[in-house]
Amino acid sequence: MRVVRHAPQFDAAGPIIGFAGHASRASQASLASHQALRSTCSQTSHASQLGQASRRGLQIVSCQIENFRATLQCMFITFTNTKGGVGKSTLAAHLAIWLFDRGYRVALLDADVQGTSSEWLRNAEPEITVRAISDSDAIQTARDELITLHDFVIADAPGEEGEAANAVTFLADLAVLPLEPTKPCIRALKDALKTIRLAHTVTQGKRPETVLVLSKVRKKSRRTAVLKEQLRGSGFRVADTEIRFLDAIAESCDSAVTRKVTPSSQGAASDMEAFFWELLGVRLTERNAANE
Repeated sequence: MRVVRHAPQFDAAGPIIGFAGHASRASQASLASHQALRSTCSQTSHASQLGQASRRGLQIVSCQIENFRATLQCMFITFTNTKGGVGKSTLAAHLAIWLFDRGYRVALLDADVQGTSSEWLRNAEPEITVRAISDSDAIQTARDELITLHDFVIADAPGEEGEAANAVTFLADLAVLPLEPTKPCIRALKDALKTIRLAHTVTQGKRPETVLVLSKVRKKSRRTAVLKEQLRGSGFRVADTEIRFLDAIAESCDSAVTRKVTPSSQGAASDMEAFFWELLGVRLTERNAANE
């Protein structure tokens, strides 16, 4: 007699019916083993999918952080005024040291033939990169080189109109214009703003962002307050902070009042700190967040 064997039948869960339609112990064991294997595989697959999703998420976040960091390019800041003696070089040197002391890579580009800020920094902080260049074509080349190696490049413009003053102003992301609250300075402001407006025309209003700051303020007065309001009417940003005329600032050459705060320099250090945070606080917060 020929024994007819039926082929095993399967459903999605595994073998259900054994040979000749009878469930054997072997097939039951096989069924349990297969179901356990499927459960393990399912869990492993799910975990693998979660792991892949997690890795993809981390890659996306990492990419976003790198892209954000890439947008935090070097900032080129120019201190400018066509009238000399307003504290331009003093503020440029102090800002460079202040940023350096906070761990940023800083360079100074001194385009003023007097060389006040470059000499100041060479004595006060030799580790800050200093370039003294007054030729307009060379300024462009130096700027292009410096911005690839530093977080901030501070430029000290000449205290007069000319190609060098135009060059460091046109290239600036931020132009800081210090001025004394005196009639001669206010009259000269028109010429200083002429260069800024020309830069806005050339760059279609994209740069430089401009901040006016009152410096060498001898005392708070009604006239100073009125002047500040008039300056705000010019359409340019005016700093709330005022840099007072203090002996500690005048005597800080070869150092910085923000480094060695003494009873005699405390007021000067406070003015500088307040102004620099007002000027760059938001940007520094963004940079710190991107680097965490």
